[in-house]
Amino acid sequence: MQTISDDTLLIRLRSEQNAAFEVLYHYYFPAITSYITHNHGTSHDAEDIFQEAIIVLLQKIRQPDFQLTASLKTYLFSIARNLWLKRLRDNKLLPVTDIAVYQCPEEAFVTTLHPEKSKDEKVQSWIKRITANCQRILKAIFFYREPMESLIKKMKWKNKHTAASQQYKCIQQVKKIRQTEENNGLLG
Repeated sequence: MQTISDDTLLIRLRSEQNAAFEVLYHYYFPAITSYITHNHGTSHDAEDIFQEAIIVLLQKIRQPDFQLTASLKTYLFSIARNLWLKRLRDNKLLPVTDIAVYQCPEEAFVTTLHPEKSKDEKVQSWIKRITANCQRILKAIFFYREPMESLIKKMKWKNKHTAASQQYKCIQQVKKIRQTEENNGLLG
């Protein structure tokens, strides 16, 4: 089945083209079924809720001021989830205090355990973990923009080749730390 954009799908839904409903069913029904069956429902419940969600969706998209602010899949899933939670409450199958337990599993992935570091913070953390000599060299070159000739004299290196070699070795230390973080999934 060919994929189409949300905007095109909305246009086809407004004109009630059967192919548009098939796309919804094919791509979006499995996620809704999974959610409902994992939250005290049956596949029959999922079918009912999906149909109700389609009706709500059609009512919403026909309104002149309707604007889709999320993906169509997210929007339809939210409608279905809200309908399902309402049914559970109405049938006294869900205590009102337990609603948080039934929230969309996708929302759990939005939360991050640690705020992501800025690029500067990442670079500084990597530099703190290399040798003191390399810290001095890289800071002089990249942060203080010290001319290489001046650095050669200060570090008592023989020539530019030695300076370039030292710079390369220090950069490799930083790259190794970065690669280790990347491999451990710590790099964002």
